[in-house]
Amino acid sequence: MSTRSPSQKIGARGHKWLASHVEESLHWLSRDLGEDYGIDMEFELHEGEVQGNILKVQIKSEDQCKQKNGLVKIVIDRKYLRYADACRYPVLLVFVCLATKQAWYIWLQQWLLEQRAEIDPLAMVNKTWTVWVPVTQTVQAGLQGELKGIARWEGQTQLTLTLSDAIRCARAVNKNEIAEAVQPLLGTSSSQGGVISLNTLIAEAVALGDKLRNTRDGNRVVEQIYNVIRHFGNVVTKETALKLVMRGESFSRAGVNSIGVLYEHHFEHARSLELSKVFEEIAPQVAFYCAFRESSPQASSFPSKDFRFAGLKYIAPEDEMGRFINRGTSFVLDCLVWE
Repeated sequence: MSTRSPSQKIGARGHKWLASHVEESLHWLSRDLGEDYGIDMEFELHEGEVQGNILKVQIKSEDQCKQKNGLVKIVIDRKYLRYADACRYPVLLVFVCLATKQAWYIWLQQWLLEQRAEIDPLAMVNKTWTVWVPVTQTVQAGLQGELKGIARWEGQTQLTLTLSDAIRCARAVNKNEIAEAVQPLLGTSSSQGGVISLNTLIAEAVALGDKLRNTRDGNRVVEQIYNVIRHFGNVVTKETALKLVMRGESFSRAGVNSIGVLYEHHFEHARSLELSKVFEEIAPQVAFYCAFRESSPQASSFPSKDFRFAGLKYIAPEDEMGRFINRGTSFVLDCLVWE
Protein backbone atom coordinates (compact mmCIF):
# COMPACT_ATOMS: atom_id res chain seq x y z
CA MET A 1 0.00 0.00 0.00
CA SER A 2 1.38 3.40 -0.95
CA THR A 3 1.86 5.99 1.76
CA ARG A 4 1.55 9.74 1.48
CA SER A 5 4.46 12.03 2.23
CA PRO A 6 4.21 14.67 4.99
CA SER A 7 3.79 17.40 2.38
CA GLN A 8 0.96 15.47 0.71
CA LYS A 9 -0.78 15.07 4.07
CA ILE A 10 -0.44 18.82 4.72
CA GLY A 11 -1.87 19.51 1.27
CA ALA A 12 -4.82 17.19 1.86
CA ARG A 13 -5.60 18.80 5.22
CA GLY A 14 -5.48 22.29 3.70
CA HIS A 15 -7.66 21.17 0.81
CA LYS A 16 -10.37 19.76 3.10
CA TRP A 17 -10.28 22.74 5.44
CA LEU A 18 -10.66 25.24 2.59
CA ALA A 19 -13.61 23.36 1.07
CA SER A 20 -15.40 23.40 4.42
CA HIS A 21 -14.49 27.06 4.96
CA VAL A 22 -16.05 28.08 1.64
CA GLU A 23 -19.19 26.03 2.24
CA GLU A 24 -19.76 28.01 5.45
CA SER A 25 -20.12 31.17 3.34
CA LEU A 26 -23.71 32.08 2.51
CA HIS A 27 -23.39 32.63 -1.25
CA TRP A 28 -20.66 30.20 -2.33
CA LEU A 29 -20.31 26.55 -3.32
CA SER A 30 -17.00 24.67 -3.44
CA ARG A 31 -16.38 21.97 -6.01
CA ASP A 32 -13.51 19.52 -5.55
CA LEU A 33 -11.52 18.82 -8.72
CA GLY A 34 -9.00 16.46 -7.12
CA GLU A 35 -5.67 17.17 -5.48
CA ASP A 36 -2.45 17.60 -7.52
CA TYR A 37 -4.17 17.49 -10.92
CA GLY A 38 -3.68 21.07 -12.00
CA ILE A 39 -6.52 23.15 -10.59
CA ASP A 40 -7.64 21.82 -7.21
CA MET A 41 -11.05 23.37 -6.69
CA GLU A 42 -13.75 25.68 -8.00
CA PHE A 43 -15.65 28.30 -6.06
CA GLU A 44 -19.04 29.10 -7.59
CA LEU A 45 -21.12 32.09 -6.62
CA HIS A 46 -24.81 31.40 -6.09
CA GLU A 47 -27.28 34.10 -5.17
CA GLY A 48 -30.60 32.33 -5.46
CA GLU A 49 -29.28 30.18 -8.31
CA VAL A 50 -25.98 29.26 -9.92
CA GLN A 51 -25.16 31.25 -13.08
CA GLY A 52 -21.70 30.04 -14.02
CA ASN A 53 -19.84 32.67 -11.97
CA ILE A 54 -16.84 30.47 -11.24
CA LEU A 55 -13.36 30.93 -9.79
CA LYS A 56 -10.66 28.34 -10.47
CA VAL A 57 -8.52 27.71 -7.39
CA GLN A 58 -5.05 26.29 -6.85
CA ILE A 59 -4.25 25.56 -3.19
CA LYS A 60 -0.92 25.72 -1.36
CA SER A 61 -0.91 24.64 2.28
CA GLU A 62 1.67 24.94 5.05
CA ASP A 63 1.74 24.20 8.77
CA GLN A 64 2.91 27.76 9.45
CA CYS A 65 2.80 31.02 7.51
CA LYS A 66 5.49 33.69 7.43
CA GLN A 67 4.31 37.22 8.26
CA LYS A 68 6.02 40.58 8.59
CA ASN A 69 4.82 44.17 8.73
CA GLY A 70 1.21 43.18 8.20
CA LEU A 71 1.99 41.04 5.14
CA VAL A 72 1.84 37.30 4.42
CA LYS A 73 4.36 35.48 2.23
CA ILE A 74 3.01 33.51 -0.74
CA VAL A 75 5.18 31.74 -3.32
CA ILE A 76 3.81 31.55 -6.88
CA ASP A 77 5.00 28.65 -9.03
CA ARG A 78 5.55 29.21 -12.73
CA LYS A 79 3.11 26.46 -13.72
CA TYR A 80 0.30 28.32 -11.97
CA LEU A 81 1.02 31.50 -13.94
CA ARG A 82 1.11 29.62 -17.24
CA TYR A 83 -2.28 28.06 -16.50
CA ALA A 84 -3.78 31.38 -15.41
CA ASP A 85 -2.48 33.10 -18.54
CA ALA A 86 -4.31 30.62 -20.77
CA CYS A 87 -7.48 30.19 -18.69
CA ARG A 88 -10.60 32.23 -19.48
CA TYR A 89 -11.89 31.92 -15.91
CA PRO A 90 -10.35 33.89 -13.04
CA VAL A 91 -7.66 31.78 -11.35
CA LEU A 92 -6.83 32.21 -7.66
CA LEU A 93 -3.81 30.94 -5.78
CA VAL A 94 -4.97 30.32 -2.21
CA PHE A 95 -2.46 29.89 0.61
CA VAL A 96 -3.78 27.95 3.63
CA CYS A 97 -2.10 28.19 7.05
CA LEU A 98 -3.10 25.14 9.07
CA ALA A 99 -1.83 26.51 12.38
CA THR A 100 -4.03 29.61 12.32
CA LYS A 101 -6.86 28.17 10.17
CA GLN A 102 -6.65 31.13 7.79
CA ALA A 103 -6.33 31.45 4.03
CA TRP A 104 -5.19 34.28 1.75
CA TYR A 105 -5.47 34.64 -2.02
CA ILE A 106 -3.87 36.17 -5.09
CA TRP A 107 -5.80 36.68 -8.34
CA LEU A 108 -3.14 35.43 -10.72
CA GLN A 109 -4.35 37.13 -13.91
CA GLN A 110 -4.43 40.49 -12.16
CA TRP A 111 -0.95 39.93 -10.74
CA LEU A 112 0.32 39.07 -14.23
CA LEU A 113 -1.17 42.25 -15.70
CA GLU A 114 0.40 44.39 -12.98
CA GLN A 115 3.83 42.83 -13.58
CA ARG A 116 3.55 43.17 -17.36
CA ALA A 117 3.49 46.94 -17.00
CA GLU A 118 7.25 46.47 -16.43
CA ILE A 119 8.15 43.02 -17.77
CA ASP A 120 6.28 39.82 -18.51
CA PRO A 121 7.11 37.30 -15.75
CA LEU A 122 6.66 34.46 -18.24
CA ALA A 123 9.50 35.93 -20.31
CA MET A 124 11.81 35.45 -17.32
CA VAL A 125 13.60 32.25 -16.27
CA ASN A 126 12.21 32.25 -12.72
CA LYS A 127 10.56 29.07 -11.51
CA THR A 128 8.91 30.86 -8.58
CA TRP A 129 8.03 34.38 -7.43
CA THR A 130 7.63 35.51 -3.82
CA VAL A 131 4.71 37.85 -3.17
CA TRP A 132 3.71 39.52 0.09
CA VAL A 133 -0.03 40.15 0.41
CA PRO A 134 -1.86 42.13 3.12
CA VAL A 135 -2.96 40.02 6.09
CA THR A 136 -6.43 41.45 5.48
CA GLN A 137 -6.60 39.82 2.02
CA THR A 138 -8.18 36.66 3.39
CA VAL A 139 -10.44 34.27 1.55
CA GLN A 140 -13.11 34.92 4.18
CA ALA A 141 -13.08 38.67 3.46
CA GLY A 142 -12.90 38.08 -0.30
CA LEU A 143 -15.91 35.77 -0.35
CA GLN A 144 -17.97 38.56 1.20
CA GLY A 145 -16.67 41.25 -1.15
CA GLU A 146 -14.03 41.37 -3.90
CA LEU A 147 -14.27 37.76 -5.05
CA LYS A 148 -17.93 38.23 -5.95
CA GLY A 149 -17.01 40.95 -8.43
CA ILE A 150 -14.16 38.88 -9.84
CA ALA A 151 -16.46 35.87 -10.36
CA ARG A 152 -19.00 38.10 -12.14
CA TRP A 153 -16.26 39.49 -14.43
CA GLU A 154 -16.67 43.00 -13.08
CA GLY A 155 -13.93 45.62 -12.94
CA GLN A 156 -11.06 47.05 -14.98
CA THR A 157 -8.92 43.93 -14.87
CA GLN A 158 -11.59 41.74 -16.45
CA LEU A 159 -12.27 44.42 -19.06
CA THR A 160 -8.59 44.49 -20.02
CA LEU A 161 -8.41 40.69 -20.14
CA THR A 162 -11.58 40.43 -22.23
CA LEU A 163 -10.40 42.99 -24.77
CA SER A 164 -7.02 41.27 -25.01
CA ASP A 165 -8.75 37.94 -25.62
CA ALA A 166 -10.96 39.53 -28.30
CA ILE A 167 -7.90 40.83 -30.14
CA ARG A 168 -6.10 37.49 -29.90
CA CYS A 169 -9.19 35.60 -31.10
CA ALA A 170 -9.78 37.99 -34.01
CA ARG A 171 -6.17 37.58 -35.19
CA ALA A 172 -6.43 33.80 -34.87
CA VAL A 173 -9.39 33.68 -37.29
CA ASN A 174 -7.91 36.35 -39.61
CA LYS A 175 -10.45 39.02 -38.67
CA ASN A 176 -7.79 41.72 -38.61
CA GLU A 177 -10.30 44.51 -39.02
CA ILE A 178 -11.93 43.50 -35.73
CA ALA A 179 -8.57 43.34 -33.95
CA GLU A 180 -7.65 46.80 -35.21
CA ALA A 181 -11.03 48.19 -34.13
CA VAL A 182 -10.71 46.74 -30.62
CA GLN A 183 -7.05 47.67 -30.06
CA PRO A 184 -7.68 51.39 -29.29
CA LEU A 185 -10.26 50.36 -26.67
CA LEU A 186 -7.58 48.49 -24.76
CA GLY A 187 -5.81 51.75 -24.02
CA THR A 188 -8.98 53.24 -22.55
CA SER A 189 -9.63 50.17 -20.38
CA SER A 190 -6.43 50.71 -18.42
CA SER A 191 -3.88 53.49 -18.13
CA GLN A 192 -1.22 50.89 -18.90
CA GLY A 193 -3.15 48.83 -21.44
CA GLY A 194 -0.76 49.67 -24.26
CA VAL A 195 2.47 48.82 -22.47
CA ILE A 196 0.97 45.64 -21.00
CA SER A 197 -0.06 44.49 -24.49
CA LEU A 198 3.33 45.30 -25.95
CA ASN A 199 5.33 43.55 -23.22
CA THR A 200 3.09 40.48 -23.51
CA LEU A 201 3.55 40.32 -27.28
CA ILE A 202 7.32 40.80 -27.04
CA ALA A 203 7.45 37.82 -24.69
CA GLU A 204 5.44 35.77 -27.21
CA ALA A 205 7.78 36.83 -30.01
CA VAL A 206 10.88 35.83 -28.03
CA ALA A 207 9.31 32.48 -27.11
CA LEU A 208 8.57 31.72 -30.78
CA GLY A 209 12.24 32.16 -31.72
CA ASP A 210 12.82 31.10 -35.34
CA LYS A 211 9.10 30.35 -35.68
CA LEU A 212 8.41 34.08 -35.61
CA ARG A 213 9.21 34.20 -39.33
CA ASN A 214 6.91 32.76 -41.96
CA THR A 215 4.58 30.90 -39.60
CA ARG A 216 0.95 31.56 -38.82
CA ASP A 217 1.60 32.15 -35.12
CA GLY A 218 4.61 34.33 -35.88
CA ASN A 219 2.73 36.46 -38.40
CA ARG A 220 -0.13 36.90 -35.93
CA VAL A 221 2.18 38.11 -33.17
CA VAL A 222 4.10 40.44 -35.48
CA GLU A 223 0.92 42.04 -36.83
CA GLN A 224 -0.33 42.57 -33.29
CA ILE A 225 2.96 44.23 -32.32
CA TYR A 226 2.70 46.58 -35.31
CA ASN A 227 -0.90 47.41 -34.42
CA VAL A 228 -0.10 48.11 -30.76
CA ILE A 229 2.75 50.42 -31.77
CA ARG A 230 0.51 52.28 -34.23
CA HIS A 231 -1.98 53.01 -31.45
CA PHE A 232 0.26 53.22 -28.38
CA GLY A 233 3.71 54.02 -29.73
CA ASN A 234 4.26 56.69 -27.11
CA VAL A 235 4.61 53.97 -24.45
CA VAL A 236 7.74 52.60 -26.14
CA THR A 237 10.89 53.23 -24.10
CA LYS A 238 14.56 52.58 -24.83
CA GLU A 239 14.25 49.35 -22.86
CA THR A 240 11.20 48.30 -24.88
CA ALA A 241 13.06 48.98 -28.12
CA LEU A 242 15.95 46.81 -26.98
CA LYS A 243 13.56 43.97 -26.11
CA LEU A 244 11.84 44.33 -29.48
CA VAL A 245 15.03 44.24 -31.51
CA MET A 246 17.84 42.36 -29.76
CA ARG A 247 18.08 38.56 -29.65
CA GLY A 248 21.32 37.86 -27.85
CA GLU A 249 24.11 39.24 -30.04
CA SER A 250 21.86 39.28 -33.10
CA PHE A 251 18.69 41.19 -33.94
CA SER A 252 15.14 40.45 -35.00
CA ARG A 253 14.01 41.65 -38.43
CA ALA A 254 10.45 41.88 -37.15
CA GLY A 255 11.77 43.99 -34.28
CA VAL A 256 13.53 46.36 -36.67
CA ASN A 257 10.37 46.66 -38.76
CA SER A 258 8.48 47.41 -35.52
CA ILE A 259 10.85 50.30 -34.88
CA GLY A 260 10.08 51.45 -38.42
CA VAL A 261 6.36 51.53 -37.55
CA LEU A 262 7.25 53.63 -34.50
CA TYR A 263 9.11 56.19 -36.62
CA GLU A 264 6.28 56.27 -39.14
CA HIS A 265 3.44 56.84 -36.66
CA HIS A 266 5.13 58.49 -33.65
CA PHE A 267 8.11 60.26 -35.15
CA GLU A 268 8.75 62.90 -32.47
CA HIS A 269 8.57 60.35 -29.67
CA ALA A 270 10.78 57.90 -31.57
CA ARG A 271 13.39 60.58 -32.26
CA SER A 272 13.38 61.65 -28.60
CA LEU A 273 14.51 58.13 -27.62
CA GLU A 274 17.77 58.61 -29.59
CA LEU A 275 17.79 54.96 -30.56
CA SER A 276 20.75 55.47 -32.89
CA LYS A 277 22.87 56.06 -29.78
CA VAL A 278 21.22 53.19 -27.89
CA PHE A 279 22.18 50.66 -30.59
CA GLU A 280 25.47 52.17 -31.80
CA GLU A 281 27.77 49.99 -29.69
CA ILE A 282 25.76 46.77 -29.66
CA ALA A 283 24.21 46.68 -33.16
CA PRO A 284 25.76 49.25 -35.56
CA GLN A 285 23.51 48.19 -38.46
CA VAL A 286 20.39 48.86 -36.38
CA ALA A 287 21.93 52.15 -35.22
CA PHE A 288 22.45 53.16 -38.86
CA TYR A 289 18.80 52.43 -39.62
CA CYS A 290 17.63 54.46 -36.60
CA ALA A 291 19.90 57.39 -37.48
CA PHE A 292 18.54 57.37 -41.02
CA ARG A 293 14.93 57.38 -39.79
CA GLU A 294 15.73 60.10 -37.22
CA SER A 295 17.20 62.34 -39.91
CA SER A 296 13.78 63.49 -41.14
CA PRO A 297 10.08 62.73 -40.57
CA GLN A 298 9.74 62.57 -44.34
CA ALA A 299 12.65 60.15 -44.76
CA SER A 300 12.11 57.77 -47.68
CA SER A 301 12.26 54.02 -47.24
CA PHE A 302 15.82 53.99 -48.58
CA PRO A 303 18.88 55.92 -47.36
CA SER A 304 20.70 58.12 -49.85
CA LYS A 305 24.13 57.09 -51.07
CA ASP A 306 25.63 60.00 -49.12
CA PHE A 307 24.20 59.03 -45.73
CA ARG A 308 26.75 57.72 -43.23
CA PHE A 309 26.53 56.57 -39.62
CA ALA A 310 28.61 54.38 -37.30
CA GLY A 311 31.13 53.82 -40.09
CA LEU A 312 28.50 52.29 -42.38
CA LYS A 313 27.00 53.29 -45.71
CA TYR A 314 24.15 51.95 -47.82
CA ILE A 315 24.67 50.29 -51.21
CA ALA A 316 21.40 50.13 -53.11
CA PRO A 317 20.66 46.67 -54.58
CA GLU A 318 19.23 46.29 -58.07
CA ASP A 319 15.96 44.89 -56.68
CA GLU A 320 15.60 47.57 -54.02
CA MET A 321 11.82 47.88 -54.21
CA GLY A 322 11.30 44.12 -54.34
CA ARG A 323 13.33 43.62 -51.18
CA PHE A 324 11.37 46.37 -49.46
CA ILE A 325 8.06 44.72 -50.38
CA ASN A 326 9.18 41.26 -49.21
CA ARG A 327 11.12 42.16 -46.06
CA GLY A 328 9.96 45.58 -44.99
CA THR A 329 12.39 48.33 -44.13
CA SER A 330 14.68 45.90 -42.30
CA PHE A 331 16.13 44.91 -45.70
CA VAL A 332 18.27 48.06 -45.43
CA LEU A 333 20.46 46.27 -42.88
CA ASP A 334 21.43 43.68 -45.53
CA CYS A 335 22.77 46.41 -47.80
CA LEU A 336 25.17 48.12 -45.41
CA VAL A 337 28.94 48.02 -45.85
CA TRP A 338 31.80 49.33 -43.77
CA GLU A 339 33.58 52.33 -45.19
